Amino acid sequence: MAGYLFQPERALHWLAKSKNESFIGIETEDDIVRKSFENGEPNVYEQDKHSISNNIPFGDTSKDLWNTLCIWLKKCNELNFELENTQFHLVTNKIVEAGWILGVKENNSDQKIKQCIEKLKLIAQDPSDSIRKYVDTVFAYSDEQISSLLCKIVLCDGSTGNHGQDLKEDLKSLLLIPDDVPFDEVYNSLLGWVHVTAVTCWRQKTPAWLSRQKFVVFHQNLLSKYQNKRFLETSKELIVLSEIEKEEQYNETFVQQLYLIAIEKEEDILIDAIEDFLRCNYERTRISVDGDITEPEMKMFDDNLLDRWKMIFADLRRKYRRESLNSSDIDILGEDYGLNIFTDTMNHKEPLAGQPTEQFYITRGSYHRLANHADLKIGWHPEYKLLLKKEESH
Repeated sequence: MAGYLFQPERALHWLAKSKNESFIGIETEDDIVRKSFENGEPNVYEQDKHSISNNIPFGDTSKDLWNTLCIWLKKCNELNFELENTQFHLVTNKIVEAGWILGVKENNSDQKIKQCIEKLKLIAQDPSDSIRKYVDTVFAYSDEQISSLLCKIVLCDGSTGNHGQDLKEDLKSLLLIPDDVPFDEVYNSLLGWVHVTAVTCWRQKTPAWLSRQKFVVFHQNLLSKYQNKRFLETSKELIVLSEIEKEEQYNETFVQQLYLIAIEKEEDILIDAIEDFLRCNYERTRISVDGDITEPEMKMFDDNLLDRWKMIFADLRRKYRRESLNSSDIDILGEDYGLNIFTDTMNHKEPLAGQPTEQFYITRGSYHRLANHADLKIGWHPEYKLLLKKEESH
């Protein structure tokens, strides 16, 4: 699947751009194909060449160009093919600044198309071995047949905003995504739908055709999901933490609680805990200041977390005490059970104000806030209160 990383973006572009009922194919009759079933929108056959090298696709003597011409000439001359209602798109992320293909891009008269054909013949006079068979195939067709194709070719290079951030901005406009909806999350979800739908078809050994109608339903449901939310969570990547902030937390009680279950300073699990704690503090402050969540709702959230922890803690602490009667190393036993209490507690996303949460750091950070409380509301080690009080007395 050459260039597949480029193709879901292009498929999403056509799904968003199409107005009528249509199907978008990935690696079907071309890299991307749009089949429209209503008047007003042309069918489209698209060749996608995404490159990270300095080579410019569709150069005069490139295999990309000549093979594409072969494919499209064959398609144009199939029985009952609707050439009048079809466009052929050459798409690349590179900016094409020279070459024969620019003449095709700019053709607007029969005379210019004839000039393009004559120039193509000059290029083909001494072909390399890598393109010879494609050149021979192209010129097995008549000038009239070649001309019919050339007037239908559209060049979309890197100057037309067909990839990356420019394409995303275009999609935001086409999809009518409001400013208060997190565009990146919607965009990634839509790309995921394209990818999963295509892969599912291939696994079932069927062509990957994506229905515009099904896409619209998925898109509308996705927008409703965000628009009906009382609050939107900030992605953890967008809450930037400084090293100074993180370093300041090592003397906090919630970190001492992790030390009790043998989690050391440089371990990822402890660093993640500090980051969850800080991000949670930022987010809880933000949604409270914005008025999205009331203080009673936030208290209920914490109470629910506390109730859930009590059930986990009581069950594992009972098992710990039974095993401790015959344990040869009570310290290790306590650390192991403490880690089990911690991991069972943290593997959870608690709803907030009746709305499911998506970011783990909100639940996990809130647990660390409770573990940091002066009254030691929760802890991980089965004997956490006793051990912490011993440390305070030293």
